[in-house]
Amino acid sequence: MNTDKVVRESKTIMLVTLVIGVALLATGIIFKLLEINLLPNNMAIIGLSLIPLSVALAYYVKLLGIKKSPQKFIINEIDERLVALKNEADAKAFKIVQGALFLTYMGYTLMIPKDVFETVGWWLLMILLLISFISQAILTMNVMIKENSKDKEEE
Repeated sequence: MNTDKVVRESKTIMLVTLVIGVALLATGIIFKLLEINLLPNNMAIIGLSLIPLSVALAYYVKLLGIKKSPQKFIINEIDERLVALKNEADAKAFKIVQGALFLTYMGYTLMIPKDVFETVGWWLLMILLLISFISQAILTMNVMIKENSKDKEEE
């Protein structure tokens, strides 16, 4: 496996997210200094800049790892056992996030019952929770279909 394609893709993602993050950060700071109230709280724009900046940092660390030991990266991408372990960790992380989302939704509903069906936050939490359950079912179905088609090809 050649690492050039992965390095090029990682650099592109890192640069794009870095530009977006810096643009959001600069916009938030400028709006705050000039007291332009595009949003009720301009700190939200600064807070949003942390997401793309974090992604850029993660890809930078990945690039450093590839540069330090490309052989280790290739082994991690090819070895089926390591890929299976990574997939299992991703699945557990998704379950944890899904559980946290469910608890947040239930807590919000029980702590502020007057907001049920009325506020944007309640609806967003409900929609995210439904999307997480539906996407899990759809992805599971897709994996099962692919596995069945592979089994039929082998026969």
